[in-house]
Amino acid sequence: MNHFETDWLSLREPADHRARNRILTGRLSSRFQDRPGIRVVDLGCGTGSTVRALSGLLPGPQSWRLVDHDEAHLARAAAMLADTRDRDGRSVAVETVRADLSSGVDPTLLDGVDLVTLSAFFDLVSRGFLERFAAAAAERGTTVYAALTVDGRLQCEPADPLDTAVFDAFNTHMTRDKGFGPALGPKAPETAIHVFRNRGFRVEAGRSDWEIGPDEPALAARLLDGWATAAGETGLVPAADLARWTRRRQGEIAAGAARLTVGHVDVLAMPA
Repeated sequence: MNHFETDWLSLREPADHRARNRILTGRLSSRFQDRPGIRVVDLGCGTGSTVRALSGLLPGPQSWRLVDHDEAHLARAAAMLADTRDRDGRSVAVETVRADLSSGVDPTLLDGVDLVTLSAFFDLVSRGFLERFAAAAAERGTTVYAALTVDGRLQCEPADPLDTAVFDAFNTHMTRDKGFGPALGPKAPETAIHVFRNRGFRVEAGRSDWEIGPDEPALAARLLDGWATAAGETGLVPAADLARWTRRRQGEIAAGAARLTVGHVDVLAMPA
C-alpha cells in the first residue's frame, strides 16, 4: 500500500474503535477468560489497529501474529505496539509475517492459534476465499472475529435526491475484484454468517456503524471522495450530476452541516 492508504488507516482508526460492537467484544473477552494464554493471528493487519482495539479488553498472556503483504505496514505496526499491554497490564508479544493473502490464507498460519481477527476485510474477498478460510478455521477449532464489514447501508444528512443513485453505484463498485476474486461487497456479512454456520460454528453478529459528525471533517471529506470516485468509475451516475453532488456534500462538510453513516457488521464465529 502507498502513503495515501497508510494515512487513510490512521484517519479511520478512531471511528473503527468507536464503532466496534461492544456486545461481541464482551463475548470475546468472556470466551478466553479461563485460558492460560491466547494466541492470535490478525490477517490483513495494516498498522495494528485491531491489536490496539482488543489487547486491553482481553485477558493474557497474549501472543499476536500480524500478517500483511506490506512491509512498511508491518514495521510501523511493530514499532507502535512495542509497549502494548493486555487487560491485566502484562506485556503483549507481537510478531509480524509478510504474506500475500490474495490467493487465500495459508492454513499453516492458523496452526496452534486460538483466535483469528480480521477488520474491514471480508467485503473485499470472494465467496470461494471465504469458504476456504472457514474450512481451515473449522478444521483447527479456531474462533474467528471479523469486524467492520460493510453491509451496503450508507446515509448522508441532510438528504439529497441523488443519494440513492450514488450509493447504489458505490455498492456496485464494491463487488469488483479487489485482488481476491469477485468481491462480496455489501453481501459479505450475511454470506459470512451463512458460511460459518454451515461449517458448524456458533455465530453471533452485531452492527458496528460509523457515525461521522461535524467533529471529524477530514474523515468525512476523505470518505465522500472515495464514494464519489468509486461511483464515477461505474458510469452509473452522469458525471455532471455526480460532480454537483460532490461539491454540495463537500461544502456541507466544510460548513459543519453534514452527518455520514456507514453500515458495518461485526461477526464472531465460535467453534461448537
